[in-house]
Amino acid sequence: MTAEQTRALVRAVEQLAEPAAAQVAYLRDLRTYPSADELALEFDAVRGFVPELAESGLIASSVVAMLDAVDEKLAEMSGRENEDLWRADALETSADWAIVRTLARDALVRLNGS
Repeated sequence: MTAEQTRALVRAVEQLAEPAAAQVAYLRDLRTYPSADELALEFDAVRGFVPELAESGLIASSVVAMLDAVDEKLAEMSGRENEDLWRADALETSADWAIVRTLARDALVRLNGS
């Protein structure tokens, strides 16, 4: 099951790393547009696999730290005061989403190399 978990984790991180236009298209395909929540929900759904994957040696501790950074940024963006960040148009305009994409791309490089 851990190889399947790793693939699911990589897919979720890939979605967070995609350019804004690709993320919007993905949300449209899922029919969750204009909500951007699904991007974080998918990551959150597989985030629980990380300790097991690290313990089994499938991902390095440096990857865990990078995934933690993605998770922390998404958590920082949560809350009613940030609800505007969770609309699809914010994917293209928000500096917060640009940071998420950068963190996710960095994690993805490490994930694919581990």
